[in-house]
Amino acid sequence: MRVLDGMYREAAGEPQPLDIVVTRHDVLDEAAFRSTGVLELYEELFPASERDSADDIVRWLLSDDVGERRHFSVGGHEMSYRLDSRCFILRAGATRAVGLGFFTYDHASELIFCNHVGVATAWRGGGLARAFYREMVAMLDALFPRNIGVVLEVEPFDRDRLEAMIADLERTGRRQLAADEQDGIRRLLRVGWYDKLDYSVFCDARTMRPLACRSPCLDPSLPSADWAGGEESYWLMWQARTGAPSVEIRAGRLWHSAVRAIHVEILAKSLVALDPNGRRGYWDYATALVGQTLQRTATTDVHLAPCLGEDDRVLLSRWRRLAIDLPI
Repeated sequence: MRVLDGMYREAAGEPQPLDIVVTRHDVLDEAAFRSTGVLELYEELFPASERDSADDIVRWLLSDDVGERRHFSVGGHEMSYRLDSRCFILRAGATRAVGLGFFTYDHASELIFCNHVGVATAWRGGGLARAFYREMVAMLDALFPRNIGVVLEVEPFDRDRLEAMIADLERTGRRQLAADEQDGIRRLLRVGWYDKLDYSVFCDARTMRPLACRSPCLDPSLPSADWAGGEESYWLMWQARTGAPSVEIRAGRLWHSAVRAIHVEILAKSLVALDPNGRRGYWDYATALVGQTLQRTATTDVHLAPCLGEDDRVLLSRWRRLAIDLPI
């Protein structure tokens, strides 16, 4: 358990200290994990389309991804992977979950993948989310001293579309946003949050536009004809471990490693290992999709750049001046 020094919140007239507990260190079994209320918070913070099942999360955290090498065979080819997943739970008054962070360390690439991070709406503000995040990263560095940094996926935003939407809001004074408009703004706000945490985004050095990475369908039980419909495009972001040497000169190699770590080592192998014989087709599909991404960017001069460009920062400032309440 780690206490967030100086972090207290008033509740029922009394200050509540905040602390962080982590699975397989402070939270040792399924009953203890579920009793924290973190799964209910997870459902509150993320829409169903972005959530994994509670049972899968419990399995990954407490039995499957526990730092041990797992072996399986697909089509006569022996394979293995070694992951360690942890959930960090921010608690108020040592009882109620008000924040969560779900990370997976891939021993092969020495990369940490950030699956989900969130803080309950009523507990945001005052820099709490950033303080929570930085404490988690410090704890991850202690748990995995060989890690070289953190990678994560973010949904791309369409700058031109947001420009037109914000201009309309400025012109008309309209304050109600349609669902698709809210989604677009939230994408910008999320990128802005990681920008404040000093993340970088993988870009094409020629255009300085973020590189798109196609994620395989997350449900191999669907008919194979439906897998393409379950794919998503993401931008990949990177934060080097504090004190680690600059990786700018090898950004292309890091991009290759990050794509494979996220979509082969962590995603595809975890899903296929549950049913190697029944999911051979999914393995071929997922690895081919990853191969297409890497082939498409094989000759690209990959560059690491700030998450937001100058035009993006101006757009974000214009949105904030509208003072429309829209939580990330």
